[in-house]
Amino acid sequence: MDAEPTPSLERVGAVEHRRGALGTGLVALAWIGLGLWRPTVTYHLAPFLVAGAWPFLLRRGPLRVANADALRAAAAAFAVTIASALVLVLADAMRGPTLWDQGHAMLEVVPLAAAGAATGYRFARCGVAAD
Repeated sequence: MDAEPTPSLERVGAVEHRRGALGTGLVALAWIGLGLWRPTVTYHLAPFLVAGAWPFLLRRGPLRVANADALRAAAAAFAVTIASALVLVLADAMRGPTLWDQGHAMLEVVPLAAAGAATGYRFARCGVAAD
């Protein structure tokens, strides 16, 4: 008889993913709200924070998050970040200066979102392995 494999303690459930999605959504809505309120101000760290929120919120104490869960959360948060930035672009609410004073703000959003997703992934994966 084959014994069923025991689930890893590193795996997170739907509740944790919903918490991550909610946190990412709230940070994204705050960024969109600020962008619509002050379209000539650039919120340089917002893409980093939005993209890192979901994997950051998956972490439970010292236990690390399973690779698949951390990767899924980072990819989803990156997608939410790009979608939020596109909403701001379509609303003409990204008229502030970029870090290097040339080009469109999306050229700044993509690398910052990638860095935020990578940092969130790394934070979720760091920790103690479940025994």
